[in-house]
Amino acid sequence: MLRRNWRMIFVTLSIMVDVTAIVLTGVLAYYLRTLMLDAPHFETIYFLYFVVFFGSILLFVELVLGVYRATFHSQARRQYFLAGKAYVFSVLIILSMLYAFRSYNFPPRFTFIFLALVPFIFALGRSVLNRLNSFLQQRGHGICNVLLVGYDNGGMEIFDRLKRFPELGYNIKGIVSKDKLKGKHSAKMLGAELPMYKLSALDHTIRDLNIDRIFVPSAASITNGYAEAIRVSKRQQIKLNILSLESDQLLRLASVYDIAGITLYAPPRFRIDALKYFFKRLFDIISASIILVLVLPIILITALSIMIESGFPIFFKHKRAAIRGGKEFNFIKFRSMIKNADEMKESLFRENETDGILFKMKNDPRMTRVGQFIRKYSIDELPQLINVIKGEMSLVGPRPLPIADFDKADKRSEYWDFVKARDRVKPGITGLWQISGRSKLGFKEMVWLDLYYVENQSLLFDLEILFETIPVVLFGKGAY
Repeated sequence: MLRRNWRMIFVTLSIMVDVTAIVLTGVLAYYLRTLMLDAPHFETIYFLYFVVFFGSILLFVELVLGVYRATFHSQARRQYFLAGKAYVFSVLIILSMLYAFRSYNFPPRFTFIFLALVPFIFALGRSVLNRLNSFLQQRGHGICNVLLVGYDNGGMEIFDRLKRFPELGYNIKGIVSKDKLKGKHSAKMLGAELPMYKLSALDHTIRDLNIDRIFVPSAASITNGYAEAIRVSKRQQIKLNILSLESDQLLRLASVYDIAGITLYAPPRFRIDALKYFFKRLFDIISASIILVLVLPIILITALSIMIESGFPIFFKHKRAAIRGGKEFNFIKFRSMIKNADEMKESLFRENETDGILFKMKNDPRMTRVGQFIRKYSIDELPQLINVIKGEMSLVGPRPLPIADFDKADKRSEYWDFVKARDRVKPGITGLWQISGRSKLGFKEMVWLDLYYVENQSLLFDLEILFETIPVVLFGKGAY
């Protein structure tokens, strides 16, 4: 159980260590201040207020910047970079608030000492945590036994990367080849001998070596002689991931630096999934209700603007789903196009500026003047908060697609077989695709990002995506 759930345990320990570091820093700063003979008198409660206030802001900023998710997916230097970024942002927020509210009821010397000590105590706490991780890994906890499938023709820079970051816990057990080995039982890769195994014996190899995960260089290798890998991964209930430079570049568009790549298949974990669903639904209802109240003036102004320019209907309703054959629902948006826009869509498909079943045109002739503005700043998406409250959508999730457009999909393409995994979570208003380029990315890239989100979905990840969405919306990045 400890080995299987080590990722969740380690993230929880990281949060506990950071909370402890904040408390210890507060105690140490208070003690050092008492050594200053000429320090002005302040009630003890003010010291406590400051520590709680700063600690709450720092932990929140760490959550939305992905510091805690990074503790198990990224190398140590990336973790320290994100933690440092969170510290700088938090200090700026605290000092700005103290200045803005002209708060003089705080001890300046204590504040200076506290802020100066925080990075050092944090670094000490993380160092202890990493040593604990290394100690437990030596005893088999948090270690993930992996096979490289389809890497027999190259791509061994992946092997080098996994070896250079042992703290991530990936133990490469060998390479699986579809070719006849002809007596060759090992391959020398970057100075290391890796055992080679036959694809036809993959079932036995996984059981014998206690394999937890399979890495493939791309989805194309699944359809290029390695289709057996995904069938075996489903039978054996182990993960299958794309781990390549291509997937790295795609994840970096979403500010995600995940050395584990993009999951093509993951076995369901019913208890964990049920808990995630419950907390995600609760988060959606509360957050969507609050946002709906806050943006009500924008909704009323937008509705009035549409009515004045082009009359009724104000809203556009469309049948959508996450996948072909998935649960359909009425997707609600503010109408941003002329009234017969759907009838014109077929004739405009030759002007499509993206691939797959997505339809995007930068200068769509069907767009109204109000529509161009509300599309750029995603105001047209606000009515979907109703979809969220009704339980048809989530704030964060894969983008739902028009039912009619599924008929235009090339089902023979290398990634189509994996699209159905998008249905494991509810469609969302925003997601990794929206914060990674939106209309600039194609259908395949959207699917890959959705697969990554489905596998890694959590409230922490949802918070990251929601806050990444804010600058995207404000500056109208990638929208048309």
